[in-house]
Amino acid sequence: MEARGDGFVHLYDRAKQQLRLQTDRPTAVRQAVHACRKAGTVFVLGVFTGLVDKFPLGAVVNKGLTVRGAQMHGQRYVPMLLDRLTAGELRTSHLATHTVSLDEAPKAYDMFKHKTDGCVRAVIRPGA
Repeated sequence: MEARGDGFVHLYDRAKQQLRLQTDRPTAVRQAVHACRKAGTVFVLGVFTGLVDKFPLGAVVNKGLTVRGAQMHGQRYVPMLLDRLTAGELRTSHLATHTVSLDEAPKAYDMFKHKTDGCVRAVIRPGA
């Protein structure tokens, strides 16, 4: 699930973040709570350092949800993943939606920032 939203609630979250009134974006967590079945579990994986406003606690209680969380300690897997990547066992071409030269980097940043042209991840190749 992508951690961004649309509409008024999204604009409200963005304004608070720009004014430093909020440090974490709760959009993905809110969507997970609303999408979860009754008596289900919402698991939050990652790093949330600040406070989250507009958390749908009423939906959590009314649906009888369990909310769990943990940090992702991925560094322990990096050596094994690099070995597999070097051996050609892993393909990563599907991870980038755009590949640009260094001269096109500002355009790529703008596309990523505004999510235009379907940009999810841009790879900048200096020698391209």
